[in-house]
Amino acid sequence: MMKSKIEYLVMLIAEFAKRYHITSQEAFRYLRRYKGFELCDVHYGIMHTLSLDENLDSLYRYCKKNGGVL
Repeated sequence: MMKSKIEYLVMLIAEFAKRYHITSQEAFRYLRRYKGFELCDVHYGIMHTLSLDENLDSLYRYCKKNGGVL
């Protein structure tokens, strides 16, 4: 399961970067700084069953709630 989770997080980082027109490195730092990875870790069981758009929207809102600005 750990490999699946890592692969999923890598995909989310890449797609988050594409959506918000930032680099993958910037997306990684942003998600780490504003606790997006914590959201993914706690809710992976649900997140990987939802659409990519729903997850990207959730990550954006969660990070914004924690001070993130894009």
